[in-house]
Amino acid sequence: MTSAWAQLLANFAVVAMFVSVWIHTHVWVDRLGARTSSAAFGLLMGMAAIVVMSLPVKLMPGVMIDLRFVTIALSGLFGGPVAGLITGVMAGAFRIHEGGAGAFAGTLSVLAAMIVTTAGHQLLRGRPPMRRDILIIAAAVAIASRIGLVVLPWHIVEAYMKTAALPSAVLDFGTIVLVGLALYQERRRIEALQSKRIYKLVVDALPDCLNVKDLQGRFILANPATADLMQAEETEALIGKSDFDFYPEAVAREFKQVDMAALMASKSINIEQRFTRADGVDTWLSSMKTPLTDYHGDVVGLITHNRDITRRKELESELAQSRAQLSYALTHMADGLVLYDSSRRLLLCNEQYRSMFPKTAHLRVPGAMQRDILRAAAETGEIVMPADRIEAWIEDIVDANRVGNQQIQLGDGRWLDVRARPTDDGGRLSVFSDITSAKTAESELLAANEKLNHLAHRDGLTDLSTRRAFDDAIEREFSRSRRSGSPLSLLLIDVDFFKLYNDQYGHPAGDECLRIVSRCIETTARRPSDLAARYGGEEFAVILPDTDARGAFVIAEALKSAVRALKVPHEASQKKHLTVSIGVSTFDGDGAASVGQLVRRADEALYGAKAAGRDRVHGWRPYAGHDVAMAQGG
Repeated sequence: MTSAWAQLLANFAVVAMFVSVWIHTHVWVDRLGARTSSAAFGLLMGMAAIVVMSLPVKLMPGVMIDLRFVTIALSGLFGGPVAGLITGVMAGAFRIHEGGAGAFAGTLSVLAAMIVTTAGHQLLRGRPPMRRDILIIAAAVAIASRIGLVVLPWHIVEAYMKTAALPSAVLDFGTIVLVGLALYQERRRIEALQSKRIYKLVVDALPDCLNVKDLQGRFILANPATADLMQAEETEALIGKSDFDFYPEAVAREFKQVDMAALMASKSINIEQRFTRADGVDTWLSSMKTPLTDYHGDVVGLITHNRDITRRKELESELAQSRAQLSYALTHMADGLVLYDSSRRLLLCNEQYRSMFPKTAHLRVPGAMQRDILRAAAETGEIVMPADRIEAWIEDIVDANRVGNQQIQLGDGRWLDVRARPTDDGGRLSVFSDITSAKTAESELLAANEKLNHLAHRDGLTDLSTRRAFDDAIEREFSRSRRSGSPLSLLLIDVDFFKLYNDQYGHPAGDECLRIVSRCIETTARRPSDLAARYGGEEFAVILPDTDARGAFVIAEALKSAVRALKVPHEASQKKHLTVSIGVSTFDGDGAASVGQLVRRADEALYGAKAAGRDRVHGWRPYAGHDVAMAQGG
């Protein structure tokens, strides 16, 4: 029995060695795909089965005991049915090859182990095996693999029970459990690494600043947004350094005090901080600082989440200033005031109220009924109201529930703001403010804003959209295209030899040349969704939503031909007339590109068109069987 234990322990060492090989190599194998990885695992376990079957406990000639069932169980449980089948076939084939009195029984046991592990894998329904699953499968295989005993002669079974039953069963079960737990822990390790990678990607993608410092204030973790805020070239430049390496000493000292306060409080704190960056820009941050603790609960660092709220603070300041100005205006405004009782009889009013209604001022006196005043105002035209709606309008105004603010326009064009509030006895207090000037100013402001918006988004020379409008539009259209999966194309257009044109014909003629090209662009990009912009100098850009590469090339060719057809003289050009070069790039909605890549590819395609002789259309993306970069020439 001692010999059986020793030999089976040698089998255990072999299985452990093969599993160790898998643990150290599966990362590379997994890259080849799930099926390939499963087949590779099955082959490896099959080899392990053959090796352990080559080192058996020989109960008697032709009857061998080993840990082949362990390899089948591990293969099927962790590699799936394909791996289990490969290992089982290899083990069964080798046992048949070895022959002897126990060949049939051994092959039958191999089949039983394959069935048990395959059934166990199916019961898991695709989820990875857990500790409990490993124990159950180990016990099931240890029992099922003894099925071959039923076909052996009794004297062999009796010899097996006396010498090897206990060690083989214990080691079958124990090896499956121990090695299975090792594979389970390896899977958990890989999952942890993947989770860590995902967390890093998420943190790096955050638009807000997130960083961790040690107790000495040195950065031990930071995302790209933090590096941008601190004007560092990359996040690695922050590691091991403190705020004193990036901010003026006074600012860094203030940050240090806040950090220490959060550490002393031993809880999260939220504050708003204002500071001046090294480039002189005033910045506001909304910061949440949370102490970082270890497994024992001891504070070992500080987590800081910063959100740039500079723009919000600017808006709050503007809002406060607007409110102050409005308060000043209301304080010095001569308002009209009138008080009615619960029956809508006028109790009191001031002269400003009466002067606001010169045609009915004589009726707006204490004791007058509100209905009579309103009816007279409508009949005299002081308040414009259709004759068939006067009574309904009066009832609506007199209604006891009619409170709040409203604006009315008088017959002479003035506007009044009416603020009605109920009184405790059921009456109503109304304040009238002449807002004619405010209404006029509002209309003028809207007109001015519209004009400013036009000037901010239209190029003064070509009347195309500005670069700023282009940047906003390309981001917006790219996001829409990514969501909808529709294609988005971009044209970058360059006037060929424009500097030579300016030198020969003068800058006024150069400006007219740009206007000519811009009119061609506007004529070519006719859809409402298309956006043509002056990209810079003699460069133009056209955004083409819902346009694939083929459509973009058709438009680009039409534009190139339209410019060439003008026959604008250009003696300094090889073509002797005005031409343009165009670069085309397309985002097909598959998520494989960014806005920057889309623009960069169009720029590279434009460079290719110019390098190929100008007066050409080049594209970066594959089109019509051509590879990068494709081209159509003039």
